[in-house]
Amino acid sequence: MFTRILALVLALSLALVLVGCAAADRSSDVQNGAVDTPGTELRLAPGLYDLEGGTVQAIGTLTWVDLEGGFWAVVDTTGAEDTNVAVIANADEVANVLAPLEGRQVSVVGERFEGMSIRMAGPEVIAETIEEIDDTTGAAE
Repeated sequence: MFTRILALVLALSLALVLVGCAAADRSSDVQNGAVDTPGTELRLAPGLYDLEGGTVQAIGTLTWVDLEGGFWAVVDTTGAEDTNVAVIANADEVANVLAPLEGRQVSVVGERFEGMSIRMAGPEVIAETIEEIDDTTGAAE
């Protein structure tokens, strides 16, 4: 009788472990901030990410914010309210690149600005590269 109860308890324990492992595999749609939408490749969700070498990457919508004299910011527009991801500290140096990309999804890579600023809208980034993120797919190969 004792061996039957022990065998039943072991079988139930094994079943619970297998169900738990199977459930964990299904919830892996978002890993490390990555978003996988149908028809597009895997890409990072809007946010500020630390890269190697002390640089950061800001991903979001490029927006002109008309506050405190105005500034360019990368904004997360996926929530109920827009959230500033990063302010572009050297916007005057890259203004010719920023204006055409307003309202588009961008990736800004650069160093964190560690100096003083009057803007209190989030972390500031000294932009080194600014690229549009294109979600359209090309022709099938």
